[in-house]
Amino acid sequence: MRVLKKFPQSNTIKGQLHRALVWITFIIGLCIFIPTLYIEYRQTIQHQNEEMTHYLDAQTYFFESWLSERSSDIHTIANLDFVKDYNFEKSQVFFQDYKEKTNFTDLIFVNKEGIVQFDTVTEYSKNGVNMDVNDRKYFQVAKKTKQPYITDILISKVTKRPIIAFASPILNAQQQFNGVVFGAVNLDTIDQLLQESRVGFLGHAYIIDQEGTMLSEFNNKQQRSSGNYLVDEHILNAALKNTASGLELYKDANDKWVLAKSKPINEGTWFIISEIGLVAAYKPLIIRFSLITFCLVVGSFFTIKMMLHLSKRIEEPIQQLLTGVRKVEQGFYDYQINDQQLVPFAQEFQELCSSFNEMSAKVRKDTILLKELSITCQLTKLYNRRYLIEQGELVFQKCLEEQNHCSCIAIDIDFFKKVNDTYGHLIGDEVLKHVATIITNCVRSIHIITRYGGEEFVILSPNTTLESGVKIAERVRQQVENNPYHANDFEINVTVSIGIAGYGHSKNISTFYELLDSADQALYIAKESGRNQLRVYDRTGIVDARQML
Repeated sequence: MRVLKKFPQSNTIKGQLHRALVWITFIIGLCIFIPTLYIEYRQTIQHQNEEMTHYLDAQTYFFESWLSERSSDIHTIANLDFVKDYNFEKSQVFFQDYKEKTNFTDLIFVNKEGIVQFDTVTEYSKNGVNMDVNDRKYFQVAKKTKQPYITDILISKVTKRPIIAFASPILNAQQQFNGVVFGAVNLDTIDQLLQESRVGFLGHAYIIDQEGTMLSEFNNKQQRSSGNYLVDEHILNAALKNTASGLELYKDANDKWVLAKSKPINEGTWFIISEIGLVAAYKPLIIRFSLITFCLVVGSFFTIKMMLHLSKRIEEPIQQLLTGVRKVEQGFYDYQINDQQLVPFAQEFQELCSSFNEMSAKVRKDTILLKELSITCQLTKLYNRRYLIEQGELVFQKCLEEQNHCSCIAIDIDFFKKVNDTYGHLIGDEVLKHVATIITNCVRSIHIITRYGGEEFVILSPNTTLESGVKIAERVRQQVENNPYHANDFEINVTVSIGIAGYGHSKNISTFYELLDSADQALYIAKESGRNQLRVYDRTGIVDARQML
């Protein structure tokens, strides 16, 4: 009589063992999960506190340095001889020129009676000349103490915009008060400084004074538009507490829960406040929580499976998958598991094998793409600086071994900053692509064309003499000059300055880096000599390329 094999029932040993293993695994998982989650939570809070402390320390150092430098700038101006001597014509020229080079939005000369002699507000129809600022605190403090002073936020009498003023008294030869020089900085500049120093931090920062008046606008545009410059009272109280060891939890100006920390600056008269949303702050914890949960679930599942099915029918497929993983780990991304070998085994293993093969193919494709992205400038589609450094040494070494010439051409777009300032960075990007296309069309495929950085390009030309390199460079210069960038309703005339150096022509060049540096030196001379021209690094020095054409 044939006995049919039945599936395990719930009251069988196998069924009970199955349920027992599930419960045991679940309880063990909880015993691991709950303490681990608590420890991870404490570590996350501690890490966030340390990160915000480091961030505030960096921000404080950066901003204190900036305040000190700006105050020192104004103090230095106030002590110039022609300023002390009331040489208004020379002072006004100097003020206007100095303003263009700094963060100051306005520089003002006030006489000892508190009357504005001149300022640099040229973009407004009405300036501050002859305006009485005797009632301003910066004038009174400078007159009384004869020391530099930094104000809190105040509204400019000329521009009607909120500013911060850096003031310094003008003292005559007898060290008597003879007027004030002060520089105004608008709040947008402070915001820009805060954002520039925000590196690797997910939160944001802003500055308030002891009254709760905001000195920066970051993330508070709604308050600025309504004319409300005060933070909520609970934010000010949290800043005044200045907890050094912990984080404050409250709702920010946008009614969102945040973790916050503050630190006094400017000799304790201001506070810099750092805030980060709860979701961003707890993101590492959420990721770890998800990872722990995933690992526990997967681990429990495979633990039960391994305890119930320790046999060759499982070991062999797993071994094949492990082999595949090792192959992929070793870099054999095209490795594929033979589907036919897993046909006798469970369907799940066949599907896992198929997924692995798909993953392997995808990893191979993604690896090729990542390699291409790592060596390519995504804007111009040229090779980037990393590729030039890696491949340039190999190309140059080959030229050395074969005793061939090798030329390097460094190209810089003239006055590119003016293009960005005039037309915007989007048009600037289009001009970069336009110039990159012209350069590509002017050289052969064996040349390595790279965007070296910013508006600078480098062409490495193996097996190319210096004379040929000069001809290539001149062709590039002419093509760029003769082909302006055209937009819908305007065109931009573009020129380039070029420096050329060649191995085999100068005894001073024996390495790839010397070749690159020599071309860069020649480029610098070309720019200094008036731009839109070529300079060659010759054995006798840097010469005009026209002598070689």
